[in-house]
Order: sequence, then structure tokens, then C-alpha cells
Amino acid sequence: MSVAVPQALGGRPAVRGATGAGVAWWGVALATLAALLAFATFSGWEAPALGIMVVGAVLASVVVQPAVGILMLMANFLVASYPSPIRGDGLLTINNMLGVILSVLLVAELAQRPDPWYLRLRQVHVFLLIGVVFIIGTIVSNHSFPNLQVTAGKFRLLDKTADMTQDFITRLAFFILALQFLSRKRDFKRAITVMLLCLVMIVPSALLGYASGDAAGGYRAAADFSSATNSNRLAFLCEIQIAFWWYFMRADPSPRRKLLAIGVIASLIFTVFLSASRSGVLGLGVLFYMLTKTRGGVRGGRLQVIAVAVIAVGALLTVIPQENLERIENLNPFVTGTHDLGSHSTERRVDTVELGWQVFKDYPLFGVGLGNFREVARQIYMDQYFRPPHNSYLWALSEGGIFCMLLYLLLFYVTWRDLQWLQKSPAVPADLRWIVAALGPCFGLLMFFSAFADIWLSPITYIIVVLIVALRRYVSRRRVVLV
Repeated sequence: MSVAVPQALGGRPAVRGATGAGVAWWGVALATLAALLAFATFSGWEAPALGIMVVGAVLASVVVQPAVGILMLMANFLVASYPSPIRGDGLLTINNMLGVILSVLLVAELAQRPDPWYLRLRQVHVFLLIGVVFIIGTIVSNHSFPNLQVTAGKFRLLDKTADMTQDFITRLAFFILALQFLSRKRDFKRAITVMLLCLVMIVPSALLGYASGDAAGGYRAAADFSSATNSNRLAFLCEIQIAFWWYFMRADPSPRRKLLAIGVIASLIFTVFLSASRSGVLGLGVLFYMLTKTRGGVRGGRLQVIAVAVIAVGALLTVIPQENLERIENLNPFVTGTHDLGSHSTERRVDTVELGWQVFKDYPLFGVGLGNFREVARQIYMDQYFRPPHNSYLWALSEGGIFCMLLYLLLFYVTWRDLQWLQKSPAVPADLRWIVAALGPCFGLLMFFSAFADIWLSPITYIIVVLIVALRRYVSRRRVVLV
């Protein structure tokens, strides 16, 4: 059985030549910009002027192509490192401006075609219910802990209620806007390209930092920006990329594509080992298993995966520095009192898990409130570490209660069902099949690393979910003929 996609009737509209009036207006605009830039240069405001011009040009392109705005939001979420003249301050940030413009465009589209289809999505319903649970939990926590104070740790305040609330709202807004404006095949290709470009940037940053001696703890690779400043999340993001590059190579194993993908994958595996992340090494094992599967019509390649795994183990035992290897080997959470590398971190993680479970048992319905775990751990349970849970399942139970946990599990279940539908659908375009195939291991890695990190409010979680949901809608609306 094969799929034939009917071609659209008629050709592409002819490109109209530029009129004399249009050329004149372009000339006036360029002359005005040049004059303003010259004036700003003489006044010492060159950097702010350039920043304003860049922002203006970008925002204008967003009005013309809203999908560009979604790609910019995605890039900023993943990199979070705009130059200061462009980044803005306070409420006047590029993300906020993009969000306002995209929201206006969303309202305008709804005025023309009143079909808010995304409001019928189960994922949106679940997200809204999670928000309601967080609101109730925050109200209940104010009554449960009337004397809870806002305190500071070594570097920042421990109370994360405001920050996490903002994260939840902005991520949900991004989710809805992305569903609305990521609707064409080229939008998905561009989204994956932007995602991989932003994520691959963390590799040279981590490797250069490691080579220059600027490593976390003196021996663990970490990037200088994004969430990859944490070595464990660096490993997670590297493995997300490996999944995409692997199926990108398997979809069309041409020599050039294979050479590019092998080089990138090798550097990503090497970076995972240099991060000395034990969850990262375990995640590699999970990833290698998932890469052996044929997904969405793209063969995984069992023998090739086994060969890569053997080479990776050989590199781990022969090339990786002894300090990193020693930390990776300390996987047993029940061995205490040793002075091996990473053993103290393991002990504190076990203590935090036990504390989080105790918090859930004490406040099972709505938890201690969004962002309150560290303050409650410090002031109520007198915990000497007052660390975040480092476990998304435990985070949901302790800060949101059993209802929050069940809703998140429901969210991931319905998303997994959408992913299964995608990978079985014959209507997926041939040039998108490798993306659909890679989303399977990505989703599996998300579930795996959720046991080792607080990532359910992280942008990468929302990006993976929105790509699955938006792709499912795109594929389900294609007109195909089965022959």
C-alpha cells in the first residue's frame, strides 16, 4: 500500500514586478533608517539604535509570517541568551513583545475564521486543569503555612511560586500560539532546524569550557547558557539531539548526510560522557534501545546501533578522564559514608526523595503549593539541604498533590497516543517521517529523565508535546489517496 497525495490544481501565482512607487518607498525607508543610524552614532546611541532596528525588523517579519515568531520564541526558550540591546528589560522584553503580537494575530485570525480548534484538544483541557489544581494548592498552602517566610539560599530566593507561575502561564500561551501558527510542512521543518541549531550550540560551549578548565566541579562539562549549564540537563539535551540526528541519517543514508550525522552524534556522545552524568549514561542505554526500532517507516538499524554502543563503551573506558569515569561508576544510591566522586550527591538525592515522599504523605491532596517545596523543606521539615526534588514525578506529588500527578500522567498518556497514531499513519509526508520517528525516543527520554530532574515546566517538554500535537493535526488534515 502506498500513499498518493493529490496535487493542487493550478500553478503558483505569478510574481509581480516591483512598481516604480514601491521602489521609491523602499528608497525612502532605507534613507530614513540610514539617517537615524547616523544620528544615533554621533549621539553615542549606536548599540541601542541597532537593537531597536533589529527588533523592529523582526517584529515586522512576525506580522507577515507568524510562524517566524513561534520559531523565535522557541529559540529564546532554548538559548535564553539574547544580546542586551535586544533582550530588553522588565515587561518590555522581546518574548513579551512577540507574545503580544502573536496574540493580536491570533485574535485577528479568529475574527476571520472563528474556529478555536485547540480548545477542543485534550492536552489543553489537561493543562488548564493542572493550572486550577496549582491555584487551589497555593490557596490551601497559605492556610497550611501562615508563618512561612521568604528566605534566600546561597545565590537566590528559595520561594519560586511567582517564577513557576509565570513559567506555567507563558509556556501554556506558547503552546496555544504554536498550535495555531505551526500548520504547514515547512513550519515543522523550520521548527526542527531551529531546535537542533539551538541545542547543538551547547556542545562547543561545553567542550570549550571543559578544555579551558572552566568545568562544573572542576571536571564535569557544562554549557555557559540555557538549561545546559546543569551537567545532567546537558546530557539530556544531547541525547534528544542524538535521536533526531540518528533518524535523519537513517531516512536518507547518503554519504554526505551520513558523514555529517556520525560526526555530530560522536561529539554528542562524547559530551554526555564528559558531563559525568549518571542519569545521562543510563539514558544513553535507554536511547540506544529505542533507536533500534523502526518508527514511522524509518528503520532504526539494530546492528548499527549495537556498533555505536560498543564504540561508545570503548571510548568511555579508554578516552574519558578517570574523574568522570569514577563518578559515573558510583550509581548505587544505598552506599553511604564513602568519599568517592559523586557519592555525596547521591546521598543528598536519596534524602531529598525521602523528604519529598514524606511531604506528599503529609499533604496528599494539593501538596504544599507551587514553588514552595524548598521553603517548606527548610522551615517546616528543617532539612539542611533544602534542595529542589530533582524528580518531576515527586515534584508534582509534593507541590501539586495527587490530582496534579494524575493530570500530568493523563497529559503524557494522551500525547503518547497521538504519537502512536502519527507513527502508524500512512499520510505522514516522506520528508517528515524522520522527525516523527525521532519524536518517539525523545518522548521516552523525557519520561526517563523526569525521574532525575524537574523538567515538566521546562520549555523542552512543551516543545516536544506541541510538535507531536501539531504534527498530528497537520497529518490528519492531509488529503491522501490509498493505492
